[in-house]
Amino acid sequence: MWWRKKAKKEGPKILITGGLGFIFSHVTEYYVQKGWDVVVVDNLSEGSHPEIIDGSFTHIRAHMAHLDVVDKIIEEKPDYIVHAAAITDVDYSIREPRRTFEKNMLGSTHAFEAARQLPNLKKIVYVGTDEVYGECDHRMREDEMLLPRSPYACSKAAGSLMRVAYENTYPTLRGKTVEIRPCNIFGPRQAREKILARLKECVQTGEPLPLHNDGKGYREFLYVKNIPSALDLVLEMGDGVYNVGAAEGHTVLELIEKVETLTGKKILTTPEHRSGMDMRYETDSSRIRALGWKPAHSFDEGLREYFLEHV
Repeated sequence: MWWRKKAKKEGPKILITGGLGFIFSHVTEYYVQKGWDVVVVDNLSEGSHPEIIDGSFTHIRAHMAHLDVVDKIIEEKPDYIVHAAAITDVDYSIREPRRTFEKNMLGSTHAFEAARQLPNLKKIVYVGTDEVYGECDHRMREDEMLLPRSPYACSKAAGSLMRVAYENTYPTLRGKTVEIRPCNIFGPRQAREKILARLKECVQTGEPLPLHNDGKGYREFLYVKNIPSALDLVLEMGDGVYNVGAAEGHTVLELIEKVETLTGKKILTTPEHRSGMDMRYETDSSRIRALGWKPAHSFDEGLREYFLEHV
């Protein structure tokens, strides 16, 4: 069943799939504040934040894996599409690989299928992930081989290839598709299965943190409030693929130490095995930085705000 709450503004029209989720609920609010006409396609699944629905944007309750969503997107005639809707829980993807691939790949296909039928569309941005590169021993560039090593990463790599296929095949999309590959994003509204959200819960409850690979896994972490400015640039002048990274990373053990210092709380840990876990993700973000982007919020600033201000 379709459910639609309508709003209308005079600015450029942007349609955001998954725009009530952790990361892109912040993006939705950002473009509303800019005065854009914002349309969000979100099925209100677990991890969505319906509390931000306030009449300032149009919400279409729909699932991107359902074929009829294509017509609904076309009816809106957006100037820009940002496709962020996806299953992003790696552990869930390990338990349910078929369901993850089906939802993520169909969702991406439907987003591009709608986009190719919008001749006045200015740009569609596909939201990927740095996990498509697989295990890293150096900073990965956008043109390096994709070697995804989890069902989630594989489903996102498939979407990356779909973007290339659609732009190459359909003249209406030539020069109009872009992909961003963010690193680990953290901040308010993050789902509890993510590492920094788990750490926050451990601080609040005293429960032990499940620790994979002795806490030696290395990731880049970027505060969620840095994403809208990156998206602004790629919507305006982007082409191809852009890593969106933090330029420095941390092991889980280093995260624990930082959080303990920040909060004054001791974090207990318990060993836990995860199949197929990559030890290191690290990306070269020089391409998007050449457009003028740099994180306005440092890791330490974001960590402080997340742990001390958003209790």
